[in-house]
Amino acid sequence: MNTTPQAIRGTQDIFGADAEAFAHVVETFERVRKLYRFRRVEMPVFEKTAVFSRSLGETTDVVSKEMYSFEDRGGESLTLRPEFTAGIARAYLTDGWKQFAPLKVATHGPLFRYERPQKGRYRQFHQIDAEVIGAAEPMADVELLVMADQLLKELGIADGVTLQLNTLGDGESREAWRAALVEYFRGHRQALSEDSQDRLERNPLRILDSKDPRDKPFTADAPKIDDFLSAEAQDFFGAVTSGLDAAGVAWTRAEALVR
Repeated sequence: MNTTPQAIRGTQDIFGADAEAFAHVVETFERVRKLYRFRRVEMPVFEKTAVFSRSLGETTDVVSKEMYSFEDRGGESLTLRPEFTAGIARAYLTDGWKQFAPLKVATHGPLFRYERPQKGRYRQFHQIDAEVIGAAEPMADVELLVMADQLLKELGIADGVTLQLNTLGDGESREAWRAALVEYFRGHRQALSEDSQDRLERNPLRILDSKDPRDKPFTADAPKIDDFLSAEAQDFFGAVTSGLDAAGVAWTRAEALVR
């Protein structure tokens, strides 16, 4: 007896009004990204696994638990893209896009993560993406955030949405903060959740956004990035926030935001 194959868990078939709404979001994004002069790019759906494991960091949940990786017939390890930035950075380096820097690019399409399917999370999901590469000034950050704000307004879903903002400073500030976090959390190692104990040496910043109730009492008193920001990093973040104020984008500081 033949049974009809079912859709794979965490995937969706989109039809009717939902399909029209989906198309409307994509069309609106296309219109807004053109207004801001972001160039359209199309990226491969799979890359060499190292593109993601190196750029996202071996310690992130995405790399350790959530990637769809497989060996092709040539014995090479390939991965379905879990996000866009790594592939775009690879293309920037391998396709000579550097000559166009600073480069503003936009794309959208399916991404793949092997997550436990739950409401609002899919194993194949669709993302819209805009990136500015090769621009070191704070106005590049402002432009991206203003564009995102405008997109939400044009879609009519901006009410009650607040931009949560944090800074991780420059490399030097971040390293100093990271060392302070490791030292602080080491003192509470036994009381932390297993995940956080695992992250302590490898990626202590992630403990700060842990959802585990066992970690909550310690994250509140953890060292703050602001105590370690260099003067340059403070000025940079200040320029971003004043740029957002000037553009009328409401924002709120979220100190536990680390990714």
